[in-house]
Amino acid sequence: MNITDILLAGWPKNLRTDGTFTCPACGKGVLTVGDGAAHCPGENREFTTGDLLTLLQQSRSNGTEPKTPPKQEVPPRQSKTESPGAFPHEVMSGFAGNFASLFSSYTEAPAQFYYFSAMTMLGNVLADKIVVESQIATQPRLYCLLLGESADDRKSTAISQTVKFFLDFFTRKDFGVCHGVGSAEGLQKRLEENNKLLLCFDEFKAFVAKCKIESSVLLPCLTTLFESGCYESRTKTSDISIQNAQISILGASTVPTYETMWSSQFTDIGFINRLWIVTGHGERRFSIPPKIPVTDISNLRYDLQAVLQTVGTGFEMPVDKDAEEIYHTWYMNLDHSVHSRRLDGYALRLMPLLAVNDRKRVIDLETVKKAIRLCDWQLEVRKLHDPIDSDSVLARMEEKIRRTLRARGALTERELKQATHANRDGLWVFAQAKQNLVKACEIAWNRGEKRYETVDA
Repeated sequence: MNITDILLAGWPKNLRTDGTFTCPACGKGVLTVGDGAAHCPGENREFTTGDLLTLLQQSRSNGTEPKTPPKQEVPPRQSKTESPGAFPHEVMSGFAGNFASLFSSYTEAPAQFYYFSAMTMLGNVLADKIVVESQIATQPRLYCLLLGESADDRKSTAISQTVKFFLDFFTRKDFGVCHGVGSAEGLQKRLEENNKLLLCFDEFKAFVAKCKIESSVLLPCLTTLFESGCYESRTKTSDISIQNAQISILGASTVPTYETMWSSQFTDIGFINRLWIVTGHGERRFSIPPKIPVTDISNLRYDLQAVLQTVGTGFEMPVDKDAEEIYHTWYMNLDHSVHSRRLDGYALRLMPLLAVNDRKRVIDLETVKKAIRLCDWQLEVRKLHDPIDSDSVLARMEEKIRRTLRARGALTERELKQATHANRDGLWVFAQAKQNLVKACEIAWNRGEKRYETVDA
């Protein structure tokens, strides 16, 4: 952290309206901030970063350190309808919760997009510092994908704003970002600069297309690196050797694209069930989004600094006995289906991350309940947006109609067209798919209500 970062984190109330700082030592002089030092004319003294950190430590010892700013009293914006897969906003707390509440109040992206963007980046920063106290040391790294119906959901806004906040806080050594990778060879070269790396994909479909290139090993490489820090692939023409890599992924996609962009190579290797998908709806509220006050940003920086101080140099995080019992019961009763694969692994990633986000050094009952609630929600979302495994346009449309009616209930023809994006594949495909399902007695036309509905088995 530089001089300004320490002043913002330690003494946010000393920030003046003109952007200068009141001296934290005398409380009167106005600091002149230069490269590596700040000068106070009142005391005729210079403060280095070490001096300021010492002063902050002394103020803590005297009980005069700045209090942790209160959580933003901005209620998280709910999705348009409490449909299946609605995000459990009650789990958001701590630094990431404050971050999501603040940024979603000044922009149009939903709070859960900001929350998991922040959690993904925090998990990458702390990947080698916190794990559950277990024989299997699972790093808290996430492969997170934000899903929205359209550009109005502001997926890219959430990613770019969160990346900017973290880049402003951390040095490039502690937090590396790559906004696109086309091959495993390119990834290996990028990791030589920093073994901690967040891969950002504004359009996740572009990454999927790169993985489909014949002879590309990018897909098996990133699939392996989800659980391991090492990957090797040696051929006559290439020699890929990645060691001690700590990679996280944060991407964005529309729901229709997500459900149809995959091929069998992704499902066969298990890449899709390594993704943590986050759905949400944005609302048009600001023609020109207002700037977030500097004091609010400095409060968030203080929150993040407090999380890092809680972690320190790193440790294995124990689980309370009652919390372990609750998790064991959930684990033993977890649904055995294609949609629940690796959810138990994600629970082990989320528990230490959720704990330190709330400045805890032990995984308690509250933390485990949050992790279970999130994994149960993820199971619902996976079922709702399960990729359609079909190479036929007509078969894909039939499956879209089935899923839409199951999830939303009876719909008019117009509503069904909109929900399935019928204009993209053509109205003939929509009409034929609908006719096929009616003939097969899977859906029916309710003449009284003038709506299509599923037929009970």
